[in-house]
This record gives sequence, structure tokens and C-alpha cells, in this order.
Amino acid sequence: MTPAPHQPTTPTLPWERPKAPVLLGSINPKEHFERPVGPIEHEELEECPATPLNIGWTLGNDCPYRCTHCYSMSAREKGMNFSVEIVDRIVDQLVSIGVETVNLGGNEPLFTNGPNPRDTLLPYIIDRLVNVGILVGLTTSGITALHLERDHNKQWRRLNDLDVSFDSPFEDEHNANRGAKIFKQAIRSLELAQQYDLDHTMIMCGMNWNFTRRHLERMVEMALQYDAHIRINPIKPVEAAHMESLLSAEQYYDGFSYLMSRCSPVDLGEPPIAAVTDYQGAKGCPCGRTSFRIHSITPDGRIPVSPCVYLHDYKFGDLRVDDLADIVQSPQFKSFRRRNANPEAIPGCAGCDLIQQCRGGCAGRSYLHHAHETGERSLFARDPYCPKDIAPTQVFPQRPQVPTDKRLVHMDYLCTWIGKPQRG
Repeated sequence: MTPAPHQPTTPTLPWERPKAPVLLGSINPKEHFERPVGPIEHEELEECPATPLNIGWTLGNDCPYRCTHCYSMSAREKGMNFSVEIVDRIVDQLVSIGVETVNLGGNEPLFTNGPNPRDTLLPYIIDRLVNVGILVGLTTSGITALHLERDHNKQWRRLNDLDVSFDSPFEDEHNANRGAKIFKQAIRSLELAQQYDLDHTMIMCGMNWNFTRRHLERMVEMALQYDAHIRINPIKPVEAAHMESLLSAEQYYDGFSYLMSRCSPVDLGEPPIAAVTDYQGAKGCPCGRTSFRIHSITPDGRIPVSPCVYLHDYKFGDLRVDDLADIVQSPQFKSFRRRNANPEAIPGCAGCDLIQQCRGGCAGRSYLHHAHETGERSLFARDPYCPKDIAPTQVFPQRPQVPTDKRLVHMDYLCTWIGKPQRG
């Protein structure tokens, strides 16, 4: 049996919790700075093809906010600044392997060169990517969108789509979790996207305190008001303290059942949900297969790449000197593709009638949850929301269709869920 997702007896708001982390398996999220951490497993198995089309690029080397669920600053350290030469090499490398979409995110993408917006290289990065035919999206709490629209309007207009982060649809909660009064910035970003007819999405990290019916109903109302998509990333426990915010299995399936009753699906990249809906287009976790993450520059000036944005343990190479074609063929990337191609090798998955859609679930969530619960690291662990073990009773539409004429940069990138709310 897959261990049930760790759940505190009484969920509390994260900004009200004691600062000391929950130790559990005592996994150090920054150990990857000291040595290679992620195990290379099942090298005897075949892997699925590598077709990296949709990638993420962590630009921000600084951030003025301290979100309680941050998966970036909690697992890395502030690095050096970007230069035009570094940007040019990275863009050329993306072109060389046929990348089609890039999401610029990670902290706040405005802060490529420290906290002063006047020093940013973001406009140059957008131009370089768009000029070579790559679709560019942006993920922000709001501040990057506001500065870009005001100070670099040409580049703002070149974006393909915009994701705006909401930790809660209720202003006081959102501000408390972000450590700053920035809810109105997020709202203004949605208004600007509407004004410019830019595809836009409200993105929420699903946690046990914000993935309630009350919160989701309000998210749907707001998305309808601002003509926005909704994207949900259930929290991945990059550090032990995040385990206190995990969704229970019941909450996970309750929330997605409600969302699918109110939204037309746009992307069903959340593997357990693809399984319970019998989604015929499911291909399992995209990490290392169709997507990867370029991490921020390290303090010693390297730019590593990893198959999954949440798994710094599997970072590899240095884009300042290494070729992406070689990085994608590294043992770290191959491990993810072997997991995708051989889900029956994951303990408990062999013989499951949901295996084709689920394929063991989200690799990052499975790895991190298993590591914190047991102290052991393995990609070949089952998703804590395993639909076979949990056997959810919630109602889900069967064999849903997703649009083929829509291109958002988070489609087939990460294990994520995207929907467009419908009235009525």
C-alpha cells in the first residue's frame, strides 16, 4: 500500500505555525549543493523518447517575498547575475534541440540581476526567445507583469500567456502567506491581461488550507470575472515543513472533482486525475520527457538543468559550457524516462488497470513524499494519491477532450491541471 499523504491532525495556516520544520525523514533540501544526490535506478530498463518541447527557466536570482510553500529559495542559494552573453548561449541551446515554449518564472522573473528592476535583462530575454520563434509565457505574483507592461510595453505585448499566482482568493490570506501586501498587484495583472487580450491563468499551489470548497468556489468566481484559466499544482514537499501543508487524499479528489464539474479541461497533466477520468491522451509525468527546468545561476556561476523543477537532486550540467543535447541524455534525465516507460517497475503498480494513464503518478511528488516519509530517495515510488489504493468515490467526467487549438506554456509541462471555468 502507498502511505497516505502525511496530514497534520488539525491543519493550520502556515504563517501561524512554529518556524522549526517537521523533521520526518530528515531530508536536507540543499544537500544537492554538496554532492550528486538523486539515485540512478534501473539502468537495465529501456526509456521513452526524449522530445523536450516545453521548458521552464528560473530567471529570478532574488525575490522580495517569502512564500511559505516556496520550492525555489528553500532549495537553492542566491547566485550571480545574468549577462547578455549567458542569455544568448542559453537561447541558442534551446533552439538547437527544438524547444517550442518557455515559461519564465522562478521567484520573480523581473529580478534577473538583483532587486532593482532597472537592472533586469527580462526584456532582452523575451525578445531573444520570441525572435527565434519560441512562445514565451510568464509566471508572476504580479510585480513582474506590472513593471513589464509599464516600462517595457513592447516585450509585454510579445508574451504568449501570463500565469498569476494566487495562494488564496481571499486578500488577507494571500498577503499573509506571501509575506507582503500584494493581492491587488495580482488582480491588476489579470486586468491588464484582459485589456491586452493576453491569455491568462490564475495559478494556485494546492495546500490543505486553501484547496477547500470555499476557496475553490471563489477561485472559479474570480476566473469567470477576469476571463481567466485556473491552474492547480498540488504542493510538492521540497522541504520537510511542506509536509504539514499536503492535501489529504480525500481533499485532493474532492477538489479536482469540483473543478472538473465547473471547468472545461485544458490540460490533464496531473496523472492520478488523468487516470480517474480515463483520459485517452495521458502520457504520464512529462519531466525529462517533454519538459525540463533551467535553474537559476548558482553562487559559483553554474547554470544546472534538471528534469523536474522540484527535484534539485537531479540537476545536471552547466549551460554556460555544456550542450543541452548532452544534458538531456544524462543519467539523471534517463532515470525519469525509464520511470515513465516502465511504470510496472514501481512497487505496487504492476498489473494495475489504471497504469497507462497514471504511470506511477507525478515523479517529483512521489520522490519527495517517499523521501520525507521514509528517509530514502527513489524515483521508483508511487504517487501518494495512487488512485488504485485510494479508490476515490468522487464523480469525474470520463474520457474528457482537451482543446487542440490552444497553446499555453504550461501545457505538457510539469504535472499540472488547467481548466477554463464555464458559467452555469
